[in-house]
Amino acid sequence: MRKNWLAVFSIFIITSFANAKIISLEEAINEALKNNFQIKAEEKLVKSKSFQYKASKGMRWPKIDLSLNFFRTNNPGYAMMNTLNQKRLDLNESAKFVDMTGFNSFPGVNFPNPSYPEVNNWQTKLQLQVPIYTGGKISTAIKIRKDDYIASKYQLERKKEETEFNVIKAYKGALLAKEGIKLAKEAYKTAKKHYEIAKKMQKEGLIVYADVLRAKIYMLNMEDKIAEAKANYLTAKKALLLAMGDTKTKPEDIDVEGNLKCEKLNKDVSYYQNIALAKRKDLLSFKKKLNIAKNMINITKADFLPTVGAFAFYEMDSKDSPIDPDGKWWGAGIGLNWNIFNGFQRFNQYKASKEQYYHYKNQIKGFEEYIKFKVYQAYNNFQTKYNKYLTQKENLKYAEEVLRTTEKNFQNQMVSMLDLIDTQTMRDKIKFDLSKATYECEIERLNLNYESGLINQ
Repeated sequence: MRKNWLAVFSIFIITSFANAKIISLEEAINEALKNNFQIKAEEKLVKSKSFQYKASKGMRWPKIDLSLNFFRTNNPGYAMMNTLNQKRLDLNESAKFVDMTGFNSFPGVNFPNPSYPEVNNWQTKLQLQVPIYTGGKISTAIKIRKDDYIASKYQLERKKEETEFNVIKAYKGALLAKEGIKLAKEAYKTAKKHYEIAKKMQKEGLIVYADVLRAKIYMLNMEDKIAEAKANYLTAKKALLLAMGDTKTKPEDIDVEGNLKCEKLNKDVSYYQNIALAKRKDLLSFKKKLNIAKNMINITKADFLPTVGAFAFYEMDSKDSPIDPDGKWWGAGIGLNWNIFNGFQRFNQYKASKEQYYHYKNQIKGFEEYIKFKVYQAYNNFQTKYNKYLTQKENLKYAEEVLRTTEKNFQNQMVSMLDLIDTQTMRDKIKFDLSKATYECEIERLNLNYESGLINQ
């Protein structure tokens, strides 16, 4: 029953693998960058910052406003002004708003008492404002928006690097699991060879039947290891799909390609630390924010200076309709505005912005030291894993030699089947340990690259 179940499971796995689509590491990374919701959110933020930066440039341009107002009033001052703007104000019209009966003593003069009538006015007005001098506020504000935009781009790049790191790690995990299948099959093949040798020697009366059973048990255990390795491979591929942001594809429908490798570093730790301080996108983003804090000091300093601007307008006033004006007027001028004293608000805001700048500056120093530590830690972890890889690689050579010697000794009846099984167990374990050490070495190299800002290399 057990053997039938293993056969069915193996056939299912083999069929699935045969029809699986091979996904390269590059394809997996590209798919993850396309599907990741955090990256999509950061991309929208970058686009928003881009528009804000473009909008800030508009502060250099003249401001043009068009307004259309309807105003009805019986207030004498406003009503008389509207009549004047409509070019309808004369002595008779003035008498409606101002008491001029005192002039009635003159011959031929007969002004009525003021009636204070309601007056309509349609006013169409085109206004122009041009900044001439703002104490550097406009140019500084544009710099702030630009730095904010660039900082958000760096944050997006760092998020992409994080996504790539997770995908590569998952992909390497799938390669490790796939390597596990290969090693389990090799172990099964060796165990089956020992089982066949044991059966032959038992027929010849050289060993007892118990030794044959021991060899068979170990062979069946290796058969279980193959099924277990295949299940682990499915799990690893599911983890890869999740890292790619793919929730629809089944792990049975994909396959990975490539080999694990562990290569020696040719640079010392200071090289990677310097690279990290120059290329880490999150640090570069932080530095742009420091620039923003520095420019905020300039903004508050500009509050102590006057602003100068020019203005102009063209106005049309009408009693009955905005499209049929009675009066047309224009005006132009230049103005200066200078807030001399506002209760020390500007002075304290200036001091606050300086403290904020030093706050970020100290944070960056701390962040740089933290980055250097993380690189140092990753570098040492890699060296540890690399040495472990070299040890396991050397151990495998000895284990292979011991296994060959033990096989010969077993056939010459110098060692027992238990000795042979123990030796094969040791050899198989070392092969698995070497594969795992290679994976861990590559992951630590990946982590070093990520901490150094070199994930794409």
